[in-house]
Amino acid sequence: MKRTFFLICTLSLFGSIALMAAPDGKKKGKDRLNAPSKEEVSQAASKPSASPSWHTWTASGGEKLEAKFKALENGIVTVEKKDQKLVRFALTRLSADDQAFSQACKMAQPNAPFSQTVINSAAARLDESIDFALKTSDTPPNLTIPDTLFMRRIYLDTIGRIPTEEEAQAFLNNSSPQKRSNLINALLNSPGYTMHMYNWLADMLRVKDDYGKGARAYLYEDWLKDQIAMNVPWNAVVRDMLTADGKLYENGAAGFLLRDAQMPLDGMSNMLTTFLGANVSCAQCHDHPFADWSQHDFYSMAAYFGATDGFHEDVFRKTRRLLKSEEIASMGKNMVFQSLSANALNLVDLPKNQLKFPEDYKYKDAKPGELTVPSLIRWPDTKESNPAYDLTNQSSAQLRNQFADWMVHPENPRFATAIANRLWKKVFGIAVQEPVSDIDDPKLASNPELLDQITTYMKQSKFDLREFQRILFHTAAYQRQASQMPENPKEYRFPGPVVRRMSAEQAWDSIVTLVSGDSADQLLLRRGDDLQKTVIADDKINVESVKKLVEEMQESGTFMGGGGGKKAGGGRMITSFYEGGKPEYRFGLLLARASEIQQPAPENHFLRLFGQSDRLVSDTNTSDGSVPQMLQLMNGPVQDMVTLNSLAMRSAKQQSDATAQITSLYLSFLCRKPTTDETTKALAALKDGLRPEDLAWVLLNTREFLFLP
Repeated sequence: MKRTFFLICTLSLFGSIALMAAPDGKKKGKDRLNAPSKEEVSQAASKPSASPSWHTWTASGGEKLEAKFKALENGIVTVEKKDQKLVRFALTRLSADDQAFSQACKMAQPNAPFSQTVINSAAARLDESIDFALKTSDTPPNLTIPDTLFMRRIYLDTIGRIPTEEEAQAFLNNSSPQKRSNLINALLNSPGYTMHMYNWLADMLRVKDDYGKGARAYLYEDWLKDQIAMNVPWNAVVRDMLTADGKLYENGAAGFLLRDAQMPLDGMSNMLTTFLGANVSCAQCHDHPFADWSQHDFYSMAAYFGATDGFHEDVFRKTRRLLKSEEIASMGKNMVFQSLSANALNLVDLPKNQLKFPEDYKYKDAKPGELTVPSLIRWPDTKESNPAYDLTNQSSAQLRNQFADWMVHPENPRFATAIANRLWKKVFGIAVQEPVSDIDDPKLASNPELLDQITTYMKQSKFDLREFQRILFHTAAYQRQASQMPENPKEYRFPGPVVRRMSAEQAWDSIVTLVSGDSADQLLLRRGDDLQKTVIADDKINVESVKKLVEEMQESGTFMGGGGGKKAGGGRMITSFYEGGKPEYRFGLLLARASEIQQPAPENHFLRLFGQSDRLVSDTNTSDGSVPQMLQLMNGPVQDMVTLNSLAMRSAKQQSDATAQITSLYLSFLCRKPTTDETTKALAALKDGLRPEDLAWVLLNTREFLFLP
């Protein structure tokens, strides 16, 4: 059944300029990817680069936009307009002068990528630790994988999809001794990286469209994608999320805390588990039976948010009462409610901490109902002199800022370790310390020295998640054959990555690649901008203000609701909300990347059937197999998309003979050429009446297609 969802709006990036083209991947400078040539720097020398101010940008088609340079990452230029909205567009769609100007601005920024020499050296030191652990445990390292397997693995791990036939041929025909390194660097600087990282973070941060009661998190989702596209350091992203103020439709960063606005204690538990790997969930109700955390510890931490109000019940009730008026009813009660209800979600700081211990508190270190006192947790290995704990006492209204300062401090005992450990699992399939949600005791890691090393590298990279992954992808350990998942993760010594089935998002994005090539990498869904128009001050929520708002939205053609379906309440078509082009429907399915459709997908969508998280709890995605998954690939719209008029099929049928058709299909699906035996069997089957479509169906349903090599 065709299921789509309603989108609020898309930001026009001065017409067709929004096409997000991938960079060419060539290294033009000594230490920096995509650095300008001497000629380009010379051309831009007369323009402000060290601290760029207002600049008139010119598209290749002549369109102009006045804005400030913000970032050049992943082949995408980000600028800030005078209304403080961020705009993204492809570097290649700019005039030659503006391309040079962007590169010069990029060169002037302080956080340059590591040189290749630094990357190789850091990767070698990680390999030394891994190889020593392997030697002491009498475990030989796995063999290095061939180019075909490496190519498929690195595409899936960096941009979340398999390569196209053309991309596969280009890499396999490349004779450069640095081609693996060059491919890693190019993929990490491509639009697909943003999409893949968003999927990973959305699962970890429990990102979902629907916050309930009509509120949508579209602005938060757009903001998170902006942070990834600009390669904002992880500590800065987290700090912005923890200190954000304002309404859900006003400040994208506020969406993180507002996710749990009506359950702040649960939100604190999720936050500590996600960002610090602190196993505190049980301590919300009682002293933890298997860890050192007490209920007093939990409430002392939660007190840093005791002066924060996120859900304003009075505003919500005011909106509900307003809907009963005849004038509002005539405008479309449901539409107005969905548009205004989010005004109740608003992060503000109160004059005093109001969090109290529960009335049934049973321990002697506090009285039931007593006001809590903010206090930071300490692990047994935390030194008294740790500078992360040296916080300046501020007013209750600044408690969140104090907490954020401690959380993201480089010397926080677990912050750098937690994200480094999570990214190691993303790359290798298993963390240095499992589970990632419990790293209270780093000595329990499978390789404590390795855990300490990657923590150091995370700090040295200044929490640049892309550069950190660049180190991991360059290790010899990553480029070795995969091993079976061990029964006891704590005993794994990383002779190579572990065998994994594709995630739901990787499988879906790879299928979209088979159908339409890399075009989906250029399609960016943006739904949050028009939501900002529905923000009304609490004291202005009245019939007159609402009537004026509705008239303005109707005049501009903007629909204010949420909803689902290809159309919603007369709203615009779903394909009108994409920058960089319009995705098409095939057999009732929208050909867009997993990051650019409903979050999470509907329950009957391919993504959910293949284990996409429901986003209720962190890290709940699964790769478990099921009968519905088999049926998705063997019957119905997904296999129809792939076998009927897909790009892979069209490319195969254009080949001159049956052998070339077989080779084309193997390259498209498995990223390798068929063996002599496979070619012989396929030729015989084609001679007996098997069609190329049938061979495509077979390849789609192989274990080799669904699993990372």
